[in-house]
Amino acid sequence: MGNGCSRAVARLIPRLTLSTDIRASLRRYKPEKRREPLRRRPDEELNFIQSSVKPGKLLYDTTVYIDILQDRFPRMGDFMLATAEAWHSPVTEAELTVVAGLLDPAHPNTRKTIEAIVVVLNQCAIHRTIVPDAVVWREAGILSGILARLQGYDKGQRRRLMNDALLFVTARRYGCTVLTRNVGDFDFLQQLDPAGRVMFYRV
Repeated sequence: MGNGCSRAVARLIPRLTLSTDIRASLRRYKPEKRREPLRRRPDEELNFIQSSVKPGKLLYDTTVYIDILQDRFPRMGDFMLATAEAWHSPVTEAELTVVAGLLDPAHPNTRKTIEAIVVVLNQCAIHRTIVPDAVVWREAGILSGILARLQGYDKGQRRRLMNDALLFVTARRYGCTVLTRNVGDFDFLQQLDPAGRVMFYRV
């Protein structure tokens, strides 16, 4: 290929550089400074639900929908769910709807289970649904990558962790608190980014 052709190709193909936004995200999380595995904090250092607490805007993790469907959500949290501002994410919708494809169509309970999921998702208001934007995806990728490296997660765990990171970063960017019973992953995510708010519960 001649020099003239090479110069023409160079003009057509944009130079790959890190944008200012990406650099800002890297400065925020400083992956190069994270070298040691994280340890789960004791419960007394975490924020668990209380019937009198009013956390404001709650972004539901998939565990909330599952536990409501299975009638396992703690009764002490019912008042909080009734008074808090509930927000939703397509990430949790995807985690729930994947069940529709996974369940055995021949099983007698499959149709009933899918219908229950449809009913719950139909109650999620569109104007209270936050779609992850490019910044959320980018920062969730950095966070989940750091945590997967520190904790030695395998490929399956990394896929699950990416969804958790998407919820966590979404909540932080839009002023919400993640509501979840997944203490392990969200405790670690909050240790990496203390600005994110999480409220835990147990069934």
